Amino acid sequence: MLPLVCGWWSADNPAGRPLWRVWPAVSPEGWQCWKVSAPTVDRPGASSQPEQLPPPLRFLAAIGRVILRVRRRVRFLWRRIARLGDQIARSPLVAAPIAASSVAAVGLLVLALAVAGAWWGGVEPPGPWPDAAGVVGSVWVMSYGVPVRLLGVDYSLLPWGLMVIPLWLGHQAGRWLVRVVRPQRIRTLLATWFLAVAWSTSFVVLVSVLADTPNVQTSARRAAIAATVVGLVSIGTGLWRASDLARETTSRIVPPVRVVLRGTAVAVVTLIALACVVLLVAVASSFGEISRLFAALSPTVSDAIVLSLLSLAYLPTLVIWSLAYFLGAGISLGGDVLVSPFVAVIAPTDLPAFPPLAALPETSGPASWALPALTVLAGAFAGLSVSRFAAREGPLVRISLALAASVLAAGVVYALLLAAAGSLGDGRFIDIGPDAGLGALLAGVGLVVGALPTSVLRARRRPRTLAPVAEDGPVGAEPGDE
Repeated sequence: MLPLVCGWWSADNPAGRPLWRVWPAVSPEGWQCWKVSAPTVDRPGASSQPEQLPPPLRFLAAIGRVILRVRRRVRFLWRRIARLGDQIARSPLVAAPIAASSVAAVGLLVLALAVAGAWWGGVEPPGPWPDAAGVVGSVWVMSYGVPVRLLGVDYSLLPWGLMVIPLWLGHQAGRWLVRVVRPQRIRTLLATWFLAVAWSTSFVVLVSVLADTPNVQTSARRAAIAATVVGLVSIGTGLWRASDLARETTSRIVPPVRVVLRGTAVAVVTLIALACVVLLVAVASSFGEISRLFAALSPTVSDAIVLSLLSLAYLPTLVIWSLAYFLGAGISLGGDVLVSPFVAVIAPTDLPAFPPLAALPETSGPASWALPALTVLAGAFAGLSVSRFAAREGPLVRISLALAASVLAAGVVYALLLAAAGSLGDGRFIDIGPDAGLGALLAGVGLVVGALPTSVLRARRRPRTLAPVAEDGPVGAEPGDE
């Protein structure tokens, strides 16, 4: 396209030569424009036609263009596939089974290491590996709170410390699901939760069925119930911890319910903390007997490690027994032996050769009779929690909230004591542990006695002191600079 050159035409300039101006003039004359082209210089050897490449180079250029087109198409398809893969991976239908299978694989691997040490490193000659695999599967199912039948004898007094493994793995799986799925709606979050729990339960039931041998057996029905409860709690806490949507949903709970739940948590945590203190005193006073019993077993290195891990696994059960002891319910060791702070001398009885059982007290004195006062102390802390977080309510309302928190805490105590009772073999050990009903009743009475007076106290929440906001000034200036 040729440029236009405009010149001013007038009587003094009849040829219309281009006189360059940057502004138009208002006159009877007018503008005249010409098309011009750049000057050309003839060069020697220059041709008017573009020079064509030789046939080999043209063939290579065509191949290069084809390769570039294929590369662009491959990159486009790869991006589409990656985007589609990301959408599929974010779906709860895909992420939930991956999380559940990871929990099952890691849990089985951890317990397989412990069982392998006892299987091939013990005093007894090891059996075939299929039996070891069956034991690993049964122990993993037992870690969910499922009783096991060993050589025809039921063992329902479970090492609840093993449940730390599925609880922690499920919690981490819930947090991972939030990062992958990134739910934006509550129904997506619930669908992810239920799908992960369903897949986790199916894996536990499958292992319970496959690991069923004549020597070691677990109930698939109980495995389904226990795995569902554990999955709901562990995966649910992980989802709640990592998802702002879940926390916003739980924050909508009405204030009275939150006050009751907080008071219940304070009462239960205080009772468990006091039970840990009582157990620590009992272990410290019986440490010599525990050491002698451990040395009398003459375990190998592998057996000593397994026995120590098993003792730690039974530590939650011993804490609950300590709770039942200072509540006043006592611990039953068969039909004729009761370990209680109100029994002066416990009848001599043969216990299994398990070192932690040596911490059970054999006598009690007047100082032990004051142990139920610890329950009243826990109730007092619960009442203070109610009076603090319901300070604007009237005394009658706070008494009602404290009573509800005490009753709910007694229900939690009943569940804990029921879990710490069961069978530890045949004969008189077929039913040992605390009386759950009596312990819950004593806990409820003690908590109510301690919570009602402290809940009436006027406990005002101290307001937070806010720092004064400085006026806007120049950047970098000190408050005193003018």
